[in-house]
Amino acid sequence: MGSRSDELVLKLGSEILADEKYADDRWQGIALVGQVTGGTESMNGYVYFADGDFEARTPATMDALCTIGVLHGEMEKEGKGAWHQCLIHITRPDLRIRISFEYDDPKRWSPKKLSRDMSEYADSLKPQS
Repeated sequence: MGSRSDELVLKLGSEILADEKYADDRWQGIALVGQVTGGTESMNGYVYFADGDFEARTPATMDALCTIGVLHGEMEKEGKGAWHQCLIHITRPDLRIRISFEYDDPKRWSPKKLSRDMSEYADSLKPQS
């Protein structure tokens, strides 16, 4: 990634961590999937706890979602191509952010099946410690 993209990734991480939905200090990891389709951004994800439990949670504000759209456009401008989805991992205690981009499969990090128990999907997104 270029320097502007790097700045946007750091901004994205800061916006997520500053969001009231993540003020709870019990989580050990965050996984968020950002999707850009036809100029529209969407996001879903989970927080993970030390006891192995998880909870569906996305940011309360639109800040991170807007930054995903800007990052998508900036990476395309930098010649990195237009990705479909990004997978954002933030882990504790170091508050490390990792982000992966999917250029080929627009549904790579989407649920494969919808059910009341989304544990299989949540587990597939879970950050590695």
